Amino acid sequence: MTQQASVLDPRAAGGKRLQGKFAIVTGSGQGHGRATARRFVEEGAAVLIVDRHQPGADRVRDELRAYGGRAETFIGDIGNPESAKELMAAAKEHFGRIDILVNNVGGAFQLPESGEMGWEKTPEDLTGNIQNNLFTCLWCCWAVAPIMIEQRAGSIVNFGSHAVRGMGRLGYAAAKGGVWAITTSLALELAPYNVRINLVVPHASTRSEGDVLVTRIPGEVPASSARTNVSVTGPTLTPIPLNRPGTPEEIAAAVTFLASDDASFTTAETICVGGGAFCRL
Repeated sequence: MTQQASVLDPRAAGGKRLQGKFAIVTGSGQGHGRATARRFVEEGAAVLIVDRHQPGADRVRDELRAYGGRAETFIGDIGNPESAKELMAAAKEHFGRIDILVNNVGGAFQLPESGEMGWEKTPEDLTGNIQNNLFTCLWCCWAVAPIMIEQRAGSIVNFGSHAVRGMGRLGYAAAKGGVWAITTSLALELAPYNVRINLVVPHASTRSEGDVLVTRIPGEVPASSARTNVSVTGPTLTPIPLNRPGTPEEIAAAVTFLASDDASFTTAETICVGGGAFCRL
């Protein structure tokens, strides 16, 4: 029997801004997605955990249920329109409606020690990163929009990246630049239907021991050797004035604000959660 945690995220400080809301969080088996799911349940939401790695999804579902929250899972790769539609149908079956969609799933190829630049990447590397980061967001937005339009309510939060002003990750930067454009363009189309869409832009962030179960990029180092600490002074990254990496919980706090009714008059906006690092296009 799993012991019930006393609190999933102390940053919530008793807030219940998502009470009665039904949310989808993609890529929520670990990292930022896991932290977001935990924060959402802390604030009263029911969450559909979406991941292609079932052990990670099951872990998060079980810890949320042990806390007393409502959580379900959807296992699959959502980088195509058919899977995205299946995901939305599953959410509707579980919850009856979709109030929040968080498009977090993705991952970047890391800059190797050899200093390989964008034009030295293989076509497979570049298209793989774009598939993993751009199309997952695009198809989920495409599939959820009709549902939220019919409801005349909904909030979408996309994940951007400081990589659009960084080096060594050309495919990832291109994908995240596209996510930025999806956010600003679709926000104008959805606004008349009371559906909001915003962007959160994390920077380098740590991972607690045991959080990372699997690499998001095929062919990269195994999860067992993934770092829990990151450099804030690397030449490929935008400098961080606060001089430290962030945490997934700090990112989740910004996502929760945008998902909640506290941001009811906020759409097409970008929140950079990067310790002061410049992230505008």
